[in-house]
Amino acid sequence: MARNAIEPRVARRGAAHGAALPPGPHAPAALQTVAWVVRPTDLLRRCAARYGEPFTLRTLWADAPMVLVSDPETVQRIYAAPPEQLHGGASSEVLVPFVGARSILLLDGEPHRRARKLVLPAFHGERMAAHRATIAALAAAEVARWPSGGRLRTLPRMQELTLDLILRVVLGKPDPALRTALRAALDETASTGRLIALSLAPRGAPPWRRLRRAVVRADVELARVLAAHRPQDPPVVLDDLLAAGADGAELRDQVVTLLAAGHETTAGALAWALERLARHPTVAERLREDDDAYLDAVVREVLRTRPVLSITPRRVAAPFALPGGWSLPPGVHVAPCPYLAHRRPELWPDPTRFAPERFLTGAPAPYAWLPFGGGARRCAGAAFAAMELREVLRAVVARVSLAPDRTGGERMRRRGVTLAPTRGGRVIIQRIHP
Repeated sequence: MARNAIEPRVARRGAAHGAALPPGPHAPAALQTVAWVVRPTDLLRRCAARYGEPFTLRTLWADAPMVLVSDPETVQRIYAAPPEQLHGGASSEVLVPFVGARSILLLDGEPHRRARKLVLPAFHGERMAAHRATIAALAAAEVARWPSGGRLRTLPRMQELTLDLILRVVLGKPDPALRTALRAALDETASTGRLIALSLAPRGAPPWRRLRRAVVRADVELARVLAAHRPQDPPVVLDDLLAAGADGAELRDQVVTLLAAGHETTAGALAWALERLARHPTVAERLREDDDAYLDAVVREVLRTRPVLSITPRRVAAPFALPGGWSLPPGVHVAPCPYLAHRRPELWPDPTRFAPERFLTGAPAPYAWLPFGGGARRCAGAAFAAMELREVLRAVVARVSLAPDRTGGERMRRRGVTLAPTRGGRVIIQRIHP
């Protein structure tokens, strides 16, 4: 753990103030951090409306100001920029205490390409397709446990389901003790109060010590599972990492990253999907017709209207030009913002309306739809996550109908780095009888 993460952030931010940056809120970084945690999408909308684009945020989640953009041309340039100009992993250092310094999320350049090459096969092609039946069976079993006529918080149910699935893909089988320890560590950043405390406190303060203890407990369980692992047929991701000669630290960091990121984001997207379907019964009814094209359109529209990730940042390594005559100096961060990109009315007519049919009339404009990021750092598990979403939704609508437990839709709030339903995606379940 760093001795005090706040001190170097403040020092480096002061240096960055010497360069002219796009306009943004004048509130102290601590107050902007609280807004970033408590009402992230409200903050993004207000800044876009007041300052235009690009605009600058200063939060304690980054070691320098962060400049946000959403227009497709600029997003494309950012995703295409080489590591010598924009450094990908350096903008995710807030994740180090959990995923480790050798995580694929923090690597860049050749080390990142090597790590990505190792994990991609498991989430594509025949190996991905081999998991389809398992996903469908586990989803059906999960829905069978839901109480008819009762209220359900879908987020924790989807977390359990998707964690079970990713454990099978990465390790070959679920492990109850490891699953419990991983969820306990992730849940340290789940509540708004804890996340604010972690965001504002020095790394040696009690909130960070508590998180560190939870991570250590998860590491102990993971070490036990790794020591007992035997090669699988067909191979799992862990077999690929071992065959490539991954050492202890790299093995730990990549496995933890895949287990955490491989289920938390998908669980959030599924909770949003069920929350949306509960409020759009005609969409759910059409899904029961088993139209694959429409099912894919629903998944895409969920990810458009409720993206799980709010930004996909890069750190500037060499001066980078933005529209409006801005030149970003080295050290600051530039961040495509999927949430704002998905709300641009010139790209998405009536952007706040949930309308899956918009994806049936053709592909979106390039770099207008960004739920998985883009470029060389596009989510390695994007295809697998989309398949999970499709199979789980297919299982749900075939067995139950969903209704909202109150009139208004749920707001987006931050759980760690993801955006989740404020109340956990609550719905009312009614069993469908054949």
